[in-house]
Amino acid sequence: MKKIIVFAIIFIFCWFLTPFLKYYLTAIFTNLALPDWSIGVLVAVVSWFITFVLSVLLFLKPLVLQDLSKEQEFILADPYEFPQLDVESLQRYTEDIESIGFVKIIDFKIIDFKISTQQVSFARIFLHPQHQCWAEVSQICLHTKSMPIISTIMSVFDSGYSLSSSDRKLSGLLFGRNFIIRHPQILWMSHPGITQNKLLEIHLQRRRKVARTLNIKIAEVTNDSLDVYCDFQRELRLKRKQYFQRKNIAVGLVESLLFDVNPKQEWMGEYGDAVATKMRSGR
Repeated sequence: MKKIIVFAIIFIFCWFLTPFLKYYLTAIFTNLALPDWSIGVLVAVVSWFITFVLSVLLFLKPLVLQDLSKEQEFILADPYEFPQLDVESLQRYTEDIESIGFVKIIDFKIIDFKISTQQVSFARIFLHPQHQCWAEVSQICLHTKSMPIISTIMSVFDSGYSLSSSDRKLSGLLFGRNFIIRHPQILWMSHPGITQNKLLEIHLQRRRKVARTLNIKIAEVTNDSLDVYCDFQRELRLKRKQYFQRKNIAVGLVESLLFDVNPKQEWMGEYGDAVATKMRSGR
Protein backbone atom coordinates (compact mmCIF):
# COMPACT_ATOMS: atom_id res chain seq x y z
CA MET A 1 0.00 0.00 0.00
CA LYS A 2 2.86 2.38 0.81
CA LYS A 3 4.37 1.80 -2.64
CA ILE A 4 1.07 2.64 -4.31
CA ILE A 5 0.90 5.88 -2.34
CA VAL A 6 4.49 6.79 -3.28
CA PHE A 7 3.90 6.16 -6.98
CA ALA A 8 0.65 8.16 -6.80
CA ILE A 9 2.56 11.08 -5.27
CA ILE A 10 5.17 10.82 -8.03
CA PHE A 11 2.44 10.93 -10.69
CA ILE A 12 0.77 13.97 -9.11
CA PHE A 13 4.16 15.68 -8.73
CA CYS A 14 4.96 15.17 -12.41
CA TRP A 15 1.46 16.21 -13.48
CA PHE A 16 1.74 19.56 -11.68
CA LEU A 17 5.39 20.22 -12.54
CA THR A 18 5.36 19.48 -16.29
CA PRO A 19 3.18 22.45 -17.43
CA PHE A 20 5.36 24.95 -15.55
CA LEU A 21 8.53 23.44 -17.00
CA LYS A 22 7.14 23.55 -20.54
CA TYR A 23 6.06 27.17 -20.14
CA TYR A 24 9.47 28.43 -18.93
CA LEU A 25 11.47 26.20 -21.29
CA THR A 26 9.42 27.44 -24.26
CA ALA A 27 10.15 31.04 -23.23
CA ILE A 28 13.88 30.32 -22.87
CA PHE A 29 14.21 28.54 -26.22
CA THR A 30 12.13 31.21 -27.98
CA ASN A 31 14.44 33.95 -26.67
CA LEU A 32 17.34 31.98 -28.09
CA ALA A 33 15.72 32.35 -31.53
CA LEU A 34 15.67 28.62 -32.17
CA PRO A 35 13.58 27.21 -35.06
CA ASP A 36 9.96 26.48 -34.13
CA TRP A 37 10.27 22.76 -34.92
CA SER A 38 13.25 22.36 -32.56
CA ILE A 39 11.58 24.23 -29.71
CA GLY A 40 8.80 21.65 -29.44
CA VAL A 41 11.28 18.76 -29.43
CA LEU A 42 13.65 20.38 -26.94
CA VAL A 43 10.85 21.38 -24.59
CA ALA A 44 9.47 17.83 -24.53
CA VAL A 45 12.87 16.19 -24.03
CA VAL A 46 14.28 18.64 -21.46
CA SER A 47 11.06 18.83 -19.42
CA TRP A 48 10.88 15.02 -19.29
CA PHE A 49 14.52 14.80 -18.23
CA ILE A 50 14.19 17.42 -15.48
CA THR A 51 11.00 15.81 -14.17
CA PHE A 52 12.64 12.39 -14.16
CA VAL A 53 15.75 13.58 -12.30
CA LEU A 54 13.72 15.50 -9.70
CA SER A 55 11.42 12.51 -9.16
CA VAL A 56 14.38 10.21 -8.61
CA LEU A 57 16.05 12.63 -6.20
CA LEU A 58 12.83 13.07 -4.20
CA PHE A 59 11.48 9.53 -4.13
CA LEU A 60 14.32 7.06 -4.75
CA LYS A 61 15.68 7.25 -1.23
CA PRO A 62 12.33 6.53 0.50
CA LEU A 63 11.76 3.55 -1.82
CA VAL A 64 15.21 2.08 -1.20
CA LEU A 65 14.85 2.59 2.56
CA GLN A 66 11.48 0.86 2.40
CA ASP A 67 13.14 -2.13 0.74
CA LEU A 68 15.91 -2.22 3.35
CA SER A 69 13.38 -1.96 6.19
CA LYS A 70 11.77 -5.25 5.19
CA GLU A 71 13.32 -8.29 6.78
CA GLN A 72 14.50 -11.07 4.53
CA GLU A 73 12.94 -14.46 5.18
CA PHE A 74 15.31 -17.43 5.50
CA ILE A 75 13.48 -20.74 5.04
CA LEU A 76 14.82 -24.28 4.80
CA ALA A 77 14.49 -25.53 1.24
CA ASP A 78 15.21 -28.35 -1.18
CA PRO A 79 16.99 -27.69 -4.50
CA TYR A 80 14.22 -29.51 -6.36
CA GLU A 81 11.74 -26.81 -5.29
CA PHE A 82 13.32 -24.58 -7.94
CA PRO A 83 12.76 -25.66 -11.57
CA GLN A 84 15.05 -22.85 -12.76
CA LEU A 85 17.93 -23.88 -10.49
CA ASP A 86 21.15 -24.85 -12.27
CA VAL A 87 21.52 -28.17 -10.43
CA GLU A 88 24.56 -29.25 -12.45
CA SER A 89 26.50 -26.09 -11.56
CA LEU A 90 25.34 -26.38 -7.93
CA GLN A 91 26.82 -29.86 -7.71
CA ARG A 92 30.07 -28.75 -9.36
CA TYR A 93 30.39 -25.79 -6.97
CA THR A 94 29.66 -28.06 -4.00
CA GLU A 95 32.40 -30.51 -4.97
CA ASP A 96 34.93 -27.74 -5.58
CA ILE A 97 34.15 -25.96 -2.30
CA GLU A 98 34.21 -29.13 -0.23
CA SER A 99 37.56 -30.09 -1.82
CA ILE A 100 39.22 -27.01 -0.23
CA GLY A 101 38.04 -27.78 3.30
CA PHE A 102 34.53 -26.34 3.55
CA VAL A 103 31.77 -28.41 5.16
CA LYS A 104 28.18 -28.14 3.96
CA ILE A 105 25.74 -26.77 6.56
CA ILE A 106 22.31 -26.49 4.98
CA ASP A 107 20.17 -25.47 1.98
CA PHE A 108 17.63 -22.67 2.28
CA LYS A 109 15.79 -20.03 0.30
CA ILE A 110 15.90 -16.29 0.82
CA ILE A 111 12.72 -14.30 0.17
CA ASP A 112 13.53 -10.65 -0.42
CA PHE A 113 10.80 -8.08 -1.03
CA LYS A 114 11.79 -5.51 -3.64
CA ILE A 115 10.10 -2.30 -4.84
CA SER A 116 8.05 -3.99 -7.54
CA THR A 117 8.43 -7.73 -6.98
CA GLN A 118 9.30 -10.56 -4.63
CA GLN A 119 12.73 -12.03 -5.23
CA VAL A 120 13.52 -15.61 -4.22
CA SER A 121 17.04 -17.01 -4.05
CA PHE A 122 18.29 -20.52 -3.39
CA ALA A 123 21.41 -20.75 -1.23
CA ARG A 124 23.70 -23.48 0.08
CA ILE A 125 25.91 -22.58 3.04
CA PHE A 126 29.30 -24.04 3.97
CA LEU A 127 31.66 -23.49 6.90
CA HIS A 128 35.47 -23.76 6.88
CA PRO A 129 36.49 -24.99 10.36
CA GLN A 130 40.18 -24.14 9.86
CA HIS A 131 39.94 -20.69 8.25
CA GLN A 132 36.83 -19.59 10.17
CA CYS A 133 34.79 -18.35 7.23
CA TRP A 134 31.57 -19.11 5.39
CA ALA A 135 30.97 -19.94 1.74
CA GLU A 136 27.65 -19.49 0.00
CA VAL A 137 26.55 -20.87 -3.36
CA SER A 138 23.41 -19.08 -4.50
CA GLN A 139 21.18 -18.33 -7.45
CA ILE A 140 18.39 -15.77 -7.82
CA CYS A 141 15.39 -17.63 -9.25
CA LEU A 142 12.87 -15.39 -11.02
CA HIS A 143 9.61 -16.49 -12.64
CA THR A 144 10.80 -15.81 -16.19
CA LYS A 145 14.56 -16.36 -15.89
CA SER A 146 17.31 -16.89 -13.35
CA MET A 147 20.59 -15.16 -12.66
CA PRO A 148 23.82 -17.21 -13.03
CA ILE A 149 24.76 -19.28 -10.01
CA ILE A 150 27.59 -17.73 -7.96
CA SER A 151 29.78 -18.41 -4.95
CA THR A 152 30.80 -16.04 -2.15
CA ILE A 153 33.32 -16.51 0.67
CA MET A 154 32.66 -14.38 3.77
CA SER A 155 34.72 -13.53 6.84
CA VAL A 156 33.76 -11.50 9.90
CA PHE A 157 36.09 -9.27 11.93
CA ASP A 158 35.58 -7.70 15.31
CA SER A 159 34.69 -3.99 15.37
CA GLY A 160 31.90 -4.56 12.84
CA TYR A 161 33.97 -5.25 9.70
CA SER A 162 33.31 -8.02 7.18
CA LEU A 163 34.88 -9.14 3.90
CA SER A 164 33.19 -10.98 1.02
CA SER A 165 34.92 -12.42 -2.05
CA SER A 166 32.74 -13.56 -4.95
CA ASP A 167 33.06 -14.92 -8.48
CA ARG A 168 30.07 -12.79 -9.51
CA LYS A 169 30.31 -10.60 -12.60
CA LEU A 170 29.26 -7.07 -11.66
CA SER A 171 27.27 -5.29 -14.36
CA GLY A 172 23.82 -3.83 -14.94
CA LEU A 173 21.45 -1.54 -13.05
CA LEU A 174 20.97 -4.04 -10.22
CA PHE A 175 24.59 -3.72 -9.11
CA GLY A 176 24.56 0.04 -9.62
CA ARG A 177 21.68 0.21 -7.16
CA ASN A 178 23.54 -2.04 -4.73
CA PHE A 179 26.60 0.20 -4.99
CA ILE A 180 24.52 3.09 -3.59
CA ILE A 181 23.90 1.20 -0.36
CA ARG A 182 27.50 0.10 0.21
CA HIS A 183 28.90 0.52 3.74
CA PRO A 184 32.48 1.56 4.63
CA GLN A 185 32.94 -1.48 6.90
CA ILE A 186 31.29 -4.05 4.61
CA LEU A 187 34.15 -4.82 2.21
CA TRP A 188 33.81 -6.90 -0.95
CA MET A 189 35.72 -8.13 -3.99
CA SER A 190 34.62 -9.67 -7.27
CA HIS A 191 36.78 -12.12 -9.25
CA PRO A 192 34.67 -13.58 -12.08
CA GLY A 193 35.73 -16.86 -13.64
CA ILE A 194 38.34 -18.02 -11.13
CA THR A 195 38.44 -21.37 -9.33
CA GLN A 196 37.18 -21.80 -5.78
CA ASN A 197 40.68 -22.67 -4.60
CA LYS A 198 42.04 -19.40 -6.03
CA LEU A 199 39.09 -17.42 -4.66
CA LEU A 200 39.80 -18.73 -1.14
CA GLU A 201 43.51 -17.93 -1.55
CA ILE A 202 42.78 -14.34 -2.60
CA HIS A 203 40.20 -13.95 0.17
CA LEU A 204 42.56 -15.12 2.92
CA GLN A 205 45.39 -12.96 1.60
CA ARG A 206 43.23 -9.82 1.60
CA ARG A 207 41.74 -10.78 4.97
CA ARG A 208 45.20 -10.83 6.55
CA LYS A 209 46.01 -7.41 5.07
CA VAL A 210 42.74 -5.90 6.33
CA ALA A 211 43.29 -7.28 9.84
CA ARG A 212 46.90 -6.04 9.95
CA THR A 213 46.22 -2.59 8.50
CA LEU A 214 43.16 -1.83 10.65
CA ASN A 215 44.55 -3.64 13.72
CA ILE A 216 41.44 -5.80 14.05
CA LYS A 217 40.98 -9.51 14.66
CA ILE A 218 39.14 -12.18 12.71
CA ALA A 219 36.03 -13.30 14.54
CA GLU A 220 35.59 -17.01 15.17
CA VAL A 221 32.84 -18.71 13.19
CA THR A 222 32.51 -22.05 14.91
CA ASN A 223 28.73 -22.42 15.17
CA ASP A 224 27.27 -24.17 12.11
CA SER A 225 23.72 -23.05 12.91
CA LEU A 226 21.70 -21.39 10.14
CA ASP A 227 20.48 -18.82 12.69
CA VAL A 228 24.01 -17.49 13.18
CA TYR A 229 24.46 -16.97 9.45
CA CYS A 230 21.01 -15.37 9.06
CA ASP A 231 21.71 -13.00 11.96
CA PHE A 232 24.95 -11.99 10.21
CA GLN A 233 23.06 -11.21 6.98
CA ARG A 234 20.38 -9.24 8.83
CA GLU A 235 23.06 -7.22 10.60
CA LEU A 236 24.66 -6.31 7.24
CA ARG A 237 21.26 -5.20 5.91
CA LEU A 238 20.61 -3.04 8.98
CA LYS A 239 24.04 -1.40 8.77
CA ARG A 240 23.51 -0.57 5.08
CA LYS A 241 20.12 0.96 5.87
CA GLN A 242 21.46 3.11 8.71
CA TYR A 243 24.36 4.34 6.57
CA PHE A 244 22.13 5.00 3.55
CA GLN A 245 19.80 7.14 5.68
CA ARG A 246 22.63 9.65 6.06
CA LYS A 247 23.66 9.54 2.39
CA ASN A 248 23.10 12.37 -0.07
CA ILE A 249 20.88 10.77 -2.71
CA ALA A 250 22.12 13.09 -5.48
CA VAL A 251 25.69 11.90 -4.84
CA GLY A 252 24.46 8.31 -4.64
CA LEU A 253 22.66 8.59 -7.97
CA VAL A 254 25.79 9.89 -9.71
CA GLU A 255 27.84 7.07 -8.14
CA SER A 256 25.31 4.51 -9.34
CA LEU A 257 25.39 5.82 -12.92
CA LEU A 258 29.20 5.88 -12.93
CA PHE A 259 29.23 2.31 -11.60
CA ASP A 260 26.92 1.19 -14.43
CA VAL A 261 29.32 2.75 -16.95
CA ASN A 262 32.47 1.39 -15.31
CA PRO A 263 31.69 -1.34 -12.71
CA LYS A 264 34.13 -1.61 -9.83
CA GLN A 265 35.56 -5.01 -8.97
CA GLU A 266 35.98 -4.24 -5.27
CA TRP A 267 34.90 -1.93 -2.47
CA MET A 268 37.41 -1.54 0.34
CA GLY A 269 35.74 1.31 2.25
CA GLU A 270 37.63 2.44 5.36
CA TYR A 271 40.36 -0.15 4.75
CA GLY A 272 41.08 1.47 1.37
CA ASP A 273 41.24 4.88 3.05
CA ALA A 274 43.69 3.52 5.64
CA VAL A 275 45.93 2.05 2.93
CA ALA A 276 45.91 5.35 1.00
CA THR A 277 46.81 7.26 4.18
CA LYS A 278 49.76 4.95 4.86
CA MET A 279 51.01 5.33 1.30
CA ARG A 280 50.86 9.12 1.51
CA SER A 281 52.72 9.12 4.84
CA GLY A 282 55.35 6.74 3.43
CA ARG A 283 54.94 4.19 6.22
